[in-house]
Amino acid sequence: MKKNVVVVGKKDMTLGFSLVGIDETFTPTDEYESKKRINKLLEAPDVGVILLSESIAEDIREHIQKKERERKGTIYPIIVEIPDKKGPIEDKEDPLKGKIKRAVGIDITSQEGKE
Repeated sequence: MKKNVVVVGKKDMTLGFSLVGIDETFTPTDEYESKKRINKLLEAPDVGVILLSESIAEDIREHIQKKERERKGTIYPIIVEIPDKKGPIEDKEDPLKGKIKRAVGIDITSQEGKE
């Protein structure tokens, strides 16, 4: 089955992804709507990747973490947080890095000993 990429973010972000051909984009208006949309997308069998703006992810961080724990062992859909027009959020752990570490068993992104 083909898996789709879906974008959840602010209007300017979703518009940009629409222009490059991503059909499914959503612009939630509040935290409740963001949680509701993420819940629906996590249950959709045809969704492979959810591109989620970092600012929305920060607003619903606990909800996302709870859903990730509930879905333990499930591969799809993968939530990838991407910066919006304000740029990346500083001093936050990269959730994708944690997913890779869990999948592989080690931190392959570590810079220790690479000199």
